[in-house]
Amino acid sequence: MYRMSCMEVWGGNQNTNSDIRSQGLTAAVFSNSSDGGKGGDVYYFSVCGMDMLTRIAIADVVGHGQEVSDVSQWVYNTIKKQISNTNNSLVLSNINQLAHERGFQAMTTAAVISYFTKTGHLSYAYAGHPPFLWRSQKKQWQRLDVNEQSSSPANLPLGIMANVLYDQDYISVSKGDRFVVYTDGVIESANSEEELFGQERLLQVLTEGQNDSLPMLKERIIKSLLEYTNGSLTHDDVTFMAVEIN
Repeated sequence: MYRMSCMEVWGGNQNTNSDIRSQGLTAAVFSNSSDGGKGGDVYYFSVCGMDMLTRIAIADVVGHGQEVSDVSQWVYNTIKKQISNTNNSLVLSNINQLAHERGFQAMTTAAVISYFTKTGHLSYAYAGHPPFLWRSQKKQWQRLDVNEQSSSPANLPLGIMANVLYDQDYISVSKGDRFVVYTDGVIESANSEEELFGQERLLQVLTEGQNDSLPMLKERIIKSLLEYTNGSLTHDDVTFMAVEIN
């Protein structure tokens, strides 16, 4: 397992099956491009502030091919430049504004989560669907929905329109709690009858793997997706992170 150091950034838009950790978090990461090599999904993991702040981000650019890969690389670089910005909602707002100005197509999902080791708090914001959180004491998963503060369009996929507001929320977490972030390629995996894998089936897999180690949980999700799609993950880029509080 790779141990990250202070002020280090790890991630990209290429295929990976990796396990990494900081002082505060441990993560099992999987990303598979439908075209092979680099794709439209982005995953990001950084450590700063004397290893007291760990940030995780994920994004999904619509489409396939070299042009989409170039856009996803731009998204990754843009997130990387904001390593010292602790406001997750502002990170998303900045990316959204830049993407809209450059005329990029929408990224169907994006999420940015920060963990503060000293206080035991997660701060999170998303564009699209929310992450899932596992409470180790309660033995249950829940959606990490934000408390929307605005009556105007908020938390929309990136690049659709300018000046979208992205809400940020906070939650206290404990050792052993977990969260999972994922791109659309996970829940939009389809079987031979064109039925989608969906959020409920993903939650079922996560619940069945509640006693798994993170690497085992990652492999359980991959196996479930491959079985559901008859061994093929070529419909879309597929990326997810299973993360545990140390």
